Amino acid sequence: MEPDRARALEGIQRTLKGLLFTETEVFYFHLQNLGVGRDEILDKPEQFVRTIHDIFGKGSPLVEKTIISEISKELSVDPKSDLVEMIKSLRKGET
Repeated sequence: MEPDRARALEGIQRTLKGLLFTETEVFYFHLQNLGVGRDEILDKPEQFVRTIHDIFGKGSPLVEKTIISEISKELSVDPKSDLVEMIKSLRKGET
């Protein structure tokens, strides 16, 4: 796994753990049911964001912004306004 990809995933996982505490595994279980493994988050951003919406409901915009902020800091890149867009830009190297 490329270093930037690994660091982006670490930032996402750190943010989720900070928000979900011990319930992080429930999130990953739900994500897996959508066919997305932990290491596939950057490859399937739409399903990842759908899981955020399913788990956090009306709080999902705050979660998305927190993840965008964490990725931006971790990789020293400009934040995007949308989490799917942010993840796709990381895949394409557009950061």
